[in-house]
Amino acid sequence: MRIGRNYSKRLQMRLHGTIANNLTSAIQSARRLRGHPVHSDTLEHWSDLLSHARQALAEGSREPIQNLIVELENELADRAG
Repeated sequence: MRIGRNYSKRLQMRLHGTIANNLTSAIQSARRLRGHPVHSDTLEHWSDLLSHARQALAEGSREPIQNLIVELENELADRAG
């Protein structure tokens, strides 16, 4: 049986601290690095963090992360556009 990328990545996501703290750190880094190149592994980590946070919300997390998710999504969208 083959495990899909998203499923296996979600199992491997290890956070230091809360999801909110990790999202906040990612947002701060993304803002600090505006206009500068960012390594693809970092972008992938931020994307995986967003997936993890969305999954936590879907599973009923009571952490106040909705606004942080939107902020990080906007930072990544600015990089793509």
